[in-house]
Amino acid sequence: MTPLSIYVLTFNSEKYLQAILHAVADLADDLLVVDSGSQDRTVEIAQQCGARVVYRKFDDFRQQRDFAQQQCRHDHVFFLDSDEIPSPELVAHIQQLKQNGFQHDAYAIQRDWIVMGKQVHALYPVGCPDYPVRIIEKNRVRLSEQAVHEDFVGYRSRGRIALPIKHQTFHSMAEINRKLDLYTNLDASDLARMHTRKNFALRQWTSPVGAFFKWYVKSGNWKDGRVGLILGLYAARFAHRKYKKALQLLRTAPGS
Repeated sequence: MTPLSIYVLTFNSEKYLQAILHAVADLADDLLVVDSGSQDRTVEIAQQCGARVVYRKFDDFRQQRDFAQQQCRHDHVFFLDSDEIPSPELVAHIQQLKQNGFQHDAYAIQRDWIVMGKQVHALYPVGCPDYPVRIIEKNRVRLSEQAVHEDFVGYRSRGRIALPIKHQTFHSMAEINRKLDLYTNLDASDLARMHTRKNFALRQWTSPVGAFFKWYVKSGNWKDGRVGLILGLYAARFAHRKYKKALQLLRTAPGS
């Protein structure tokens, strides 16, 4: 049997953490929680569920995830966000992969998005369901360079598992606004490193229109009622804010 490390990144993540850790308890040969300074019961719950808890101050998701992978004791790693609950069918399938041996360097797993209690058709920047990589052989696969919406590269082959993780996210407008601010800060930092200033002044106004059309109309959020309209506007606000912040970063950079 192939041993498997499982980790979860947390910050004030008590809402779903117990359900997540209980779901994977029999699957994990090494259960890790990397916390960035929770003030709620996150650390207590993790310890009660038998997880190792390691603290790291948060800077961006890529660095946090890279640190977590380094802390894992086994080569094969399955990871979840702190609001992602794996289905029993998925857990059973991964248990079978452990028994038979992992045939791929990476596995993309179906993720269903639940927003304000409703399963939705899209959530910027992905359609729903999407298939993010969630199992890797860490010595063969590396993280991409993005600070947010990071991906994995370097694998020779990638499997696909059509059994769901239920992603419980965006429970309120306050949470939407908080994550909008965090994610656009990180996206703006990436944009400021990779592009030229002339793109941002125009795109901060044109891209929100395209984002709303793509995510509300084309991707099907219009089918999701009030929640879908909120998500269509979220996509437009995200597009505007990330380019506006990137332009501000370039204007205030040394030598600008």
